[in-house]
Amino acid sequence: MYNHLLYLIYWGANTLVLYIVSSVFPKVVVLGNFRFSAPESAIYAGFWITVLIWAMWDYIYVRNIKLNRLSGRFLVFWALNFVSFWLVSRFSHIAGFGISSFWWAAAIGFFANLVQRFFWTLVVGRHKSKGNLAVE
Repeated sequence: MYNHLLYLIYWGANTLVLYIVSSVFPKVVVLGNFRFSAPESAIYAGFWITVLIWAMWDYIYVRNIKLNRLSGRFLVFWALNFVSFWLVSRFSHIAGFGISSFWWAAAIGFFANLVQRFFWTLVVGRHKSKGNLAVE
């Protein structure tokens, strides 16, 4: 059950990261197009970013790829975030999220990874202490 909660939290975290980064760096990250306002674009793009991360995460889980070390896990999820942010920004006419450079996607992916790791620790740590953890 905590997977659903974690998914929604990741979606909210990705949306928040997009909105904050576009507010701090408005010439680098652009939210909004002819269809969506900036907040709507952040929500919509955050959804697709989360879907891509979750799909790749499930692939890693199904393949039984073990990410034992924290540094390895961090690097893999940084790569997942980077690719997800970059792919969604390439479809800016659909998602309303544009980015100026490849390197900014890496930086935003790093920041998003830190935020996601924080929420992962909160949610999974709480469920581990209760003893009802289904998936690691």
